[in-house]
Amino acid sequence: MISEAYEYFGCNTSDLFVMSVNTGDTDAECIAFDQTYGIEFPCISGVEGGGTAINGTYGISAYPTYILIAPDHSIVEQDIWPVSSAQTFITLFESHGIMQAECGGTMTADFGSDVTEICQFNEVAFTDLSTGDITSWNWTFEGGDPATSTEQNPLVTYSETGTYDVELEVSDGTNSVNMLIEDYIEVFLVPPVMLQAFDDVCVDWPAFELTGGSPLGGTYEGPGVTNGWFDPSEAGTGTHTIVYTYTTAEGCFNSDEKTLYVDECVGIGEHADAGVLIYPNPARDHFMLKVGSADTYQVSVFSLTGVKVVEQEIEFSGSQAKQIDLPELENGLYFVSLKNNSRTIVQKITISGK
Repeated sequence: MISEAYEYFGCNTSDLFVMSVNTGDTDAECIAFDQTYGIEFPCISGVEGGGTAINGTYGISAYPTYILIAPDHSIVEQDIWPVSSAQTFITLFESHGIMQAECGGTMTADFGSDVTEICQFNEVAFTDLSTGDITSWNWTFEGGDPATSTEQNPLVTYSETGTYDVELEVSDGTNSVNMLIEDYIEVFLVPPVMLQAFDDVCVDWPAFELTGGSPLGGTYEGPGVTNGWFDPSEAGTGTHTIVYTYTTAEGCFNSDEKTLYVDECVGIGEHADAGVLIYPNPARDHFMLKVGSADTYQVSVFSLTGVKVVEQEIEFSGSQAKQIDLPELENGLYFVSLKNNSRTIVQKITISGK
């Protein structure tokens, strides 16, 4: 009889919740009883489940019996007994405003997602968590692509930063309900990242710290790179790709890449016919540079850390020396590089006397 009332009032998904409470049975005995008689509502055992204490709390002294308890735990009807049919329950419960309902409960709209905070251009997987006999779904995604969807579990991409509302309306073909969550999705910036072009370096140059990536605070990766320092001899001669990656506090990242060419760089002593002469050496605020053949060279001066401090394009006549003026530099060893279409020549020069 109580099972009929349980189904009549919505199978514990509406206004009435049915359960049986025992005084002496164990959990196993409760489960066995429910399975034997096909009872679907929960059974609370007296031993492990605390049924004996519940009976004491509500003053139940005679068994079997039924009581009706309000949501505030007050007793609405005490000792409902005897019961001749399910109609006894139905009449009594409806007199207290409890209405008939279909099993499965009333229709509700609800949803979730795999993430609520994302970086630009990423995707969110939405999941329908609604209940009831639902036949259609209508989603609205502020700032999303697509902006609307009728799929039950849609995928949505967000390209612009900001916070965005999400709304779901579900229908059973007759009635509809909706759920709106404001500022449900927050989209963070994917940072614009730039890496400046690298100058060619020589394979016998010492390791130097890589620079030119922005915003500052990113990381460099590539052949010959260790903790942001590039070692030409470790990378070897040839063209190498250097990648600069920057990550924001929110975990959004972007990268840029440039190539860095490592030249074998023939030294003056190794290439006697080059006819190159640098003087004075050591130098202070300038030095003279003479090339034995008429040609145009890109003349650069680099520090030991690979920083270019001078760059000029000079046309040599073959006999006249050219003066190379130097900025104010720290004393120490520097490299002078002469490069044309066919070769690169590198010589060391010492700056002193500053």
